[in-house]
Amino acid sequence: MDKEELFALLDIETGEEFEYFENFADFVEHEGIIDSDAVYELITDVDMKTFAELCESYFYETLENVPGDQIDLYNLLENIKRVLVGLSEAARKGEDNAELNLADEFNRFRVWYSAESEVECKHALSGEISFVPVRDALANARLEKLSGDEYHYDFTNALNYEIEEFMMTFADLVSEDE
Repeated sequence: MDKEELFALLDIETGEEFEYFENFADFVEHEGIIDSDAVYELITDVDMKTFAELCESYFYETLENVPGDQIDLYNLLENIKRVLVGLSEAARKGEDNAELNLADEFNRFRVWYSAESEVECKHALSGEISFVPVRDALANARLEKLSGDEYHYDFTNALNYEIEEFMMTFADLVSEDE
């Protein structure tokens, strides 16, 4: 997918229009291949303060659906959020290669979350087992509350996500909490 196709998917004409929760969700939840140059072009046009707010909102919603016994997944997603928000802050400050690092990490997260990760979902009543990406397992967990269906999840294989090293200063952590 090139830049024009990406922007069409996101229903925007410029990266500056990437300002809504739906834009962020549509990007993250797309399981197809997106050219890294297109992601970089998007990131260079996005307002980084808005990006950080969208990231915070999306992960807040996502973390709400992590089953209570899946502490490792919760911590992993929380750490990914911190990296993305930290990289957006570095990009906002104009640090070297921050936009490129953010584009790479954002796209890497998307591919893992919506396509490459593998979660075992076992229906509690039928015993039927399916293997889905983290995105779909968390959608199932959310639907359980509405449908009454119950699943047992094994996220073990999905926890293989290497978080890139990213240095955050104490000041960054304090400003993140504010």
